[in-house]
Amino acid sequence: MSSYLQPLPSFMNSTVARWAYVSLGAIAKLPGHFNRSALEAPWATTDISDTGLSQTLEYLSTTDFVAYDPKFFDILGPNATIEHLFFVEWGPPGGDMGNGTHSWQYMLDLETNALRKITTDPPTYNAHGCVFYNHSLYLVTDGHGDSQTGQLVRVDPHTLKQETLLNNYLVQPFAGFNDLEIDPRGNFYLTDSKSGWGRGIITFTPPTNPTVYFFERSTSRIKPVHITTGNANGVAISPDGKTLYVPDTGVSKYFPTEKTPYGNRALSAFDVSAPGSVLSNQRLLSNPISYFYDGIRVSRKGWIFCGAGDGVDVIDPETGFTLGTIRVGGGQNLAVSVAFGRNELWIVGRGGVWHVKGIRERLDRDW
Repeated sequence: MSSYLQPLPSFMNSTVARWAYVSLGAIAKLPGHFNRSALEAPWATTDISDTGLSQTLEYLSTTDFVAYDPKFFDILGPNATIEHLFFVEWGPPGGDMGNGTHSWQYMLDLETNALRKITTDPPTYNAHGCVFYNHSLYLVTDGHGDSQTGQLVRVDPHTLKQETLLNNYLVQPFAGFNDLEIDPRGNFYLTDSKSGWGRGIITFTPPTNPTVYFFERSTSRIKPVHITTGNANGVAISPDGKTLYVPDTGVSKYFPTEKTPYGNRALSAFDVSAPGSVLSNQRLLSNPISYFYDGIRVSRKGWIFCGAGDGVDVIDPETGFTLGTIRVGGGQNLAVSVAFGRNELWIVGRGGVWHVKGIRERLDRDW
């Protein structure tokens, strides 16, 4: 047992996954020389002089789950496992035109893990985010070349018929939607980013800085609720609909595409007004341990699951502390998007798709 690790709780003795429980007290005071970039996980660095710490970090890089807080064991439980299902294509090159443009999507059969391409009617170009609500799929897109701005569309999952719900802000084109969230009333929060422009998927210059929009489904009213000079990426809402979480990914420069540790990586929380269209009381909730937070989702009990460089971090919404990490292998594998089942979740990112099942706590929400 490393001095930097704590023993697992007794009820975790039957776990089949590889776990580690980090001793924050021991990590707080390290001997010798150490250094890592904010863009890499602690166990990815080799710039360590202490042999015991170096061996501990090497072990952590082989684990499935890393806990920092006992709450993480209670959420996942002893039966949680993670399986890497397959690899998928990651951005440019590729797609229909060799530049990352896609007129099709993947559909995953959750019972057989079979993967196949589908095309909606009409085709949906460059889908970036998706949520399921009231028997329909809602997708946001980056746009397409100079002919199509970012869109919010509804897709019937049975017929694959597609309907455009939104493609402009009072005649102003969107730069390219990155992700979306839907509140308990069926209204949308949409993140408009510069990522599609930075990757050459759209050719026109973005008309505004990255923005979070609120779109009222019943009236089609739309308004910006948050603007950043960084970049807009994921977005998620609390189970009671009173708190919105937005990670800024200004750390990822969009053109040319590169990463800098001095960009904004903050996960912010906002109070949501009763009508849902006004955000207030912005506060810093967390800054990721490594890389930046991409797609985020909030579970039934309010835990925040954030895709990061080493996997999915689980954040306490009250304290902002990271409770633990569901690892996807580190290195070139990045967690980009998270989808909940009842006692399971799927992680999509660079490196493919992962399935985490056997989770003790129910994750899917009731809308």
